[in-house]
Amino acid sequence: MNKISAIEKAILSEKAYKQMEKGVYTFLIDESIKKEEIAKIIENQFSVKVLKVNITKFAPKRKRIARSRKTTLVGGGKKAIVWLAKGQKIALLASKKEAKDQKSKSKSTKEKDVDKVSPEGKEG
Repeated sequence: MNKISAIEKAILSEKAYKQMEKGVYTFLIDESIKKEEIAKIIENQFSVKVLKVNITKFAPKRKRIARSRKTTLVGGGKKAIVWLAKGQKIALLASKKEAKDQKSKSKSTKEKDVDKVSPEGKEG
């Protein structure tokens, strides 16, 4: 198995965003991968120190197909909950709050730049 494809995607929900503030990240992973392998992959891919990894399996849900009596299984899989060392974070998975803070900081610097230019187009 290709180790890079072992992590399918990050789980981004309200609960996951709250945990990200504490340095805990959740990933949907391949069924056959183990805790130690997940820790190594996360450390190599994101350049962070992993303290511990918990793995949980969740069952698929039975959904009814519209306008028929047939049902199908949807979802299900295996997820890894990864704890990072204190003060470390994964920049690609920034929480919504951090993203808003960064946007507001960039807006305030743009407004200051605009104030410095006079109506004639000269700085001063």
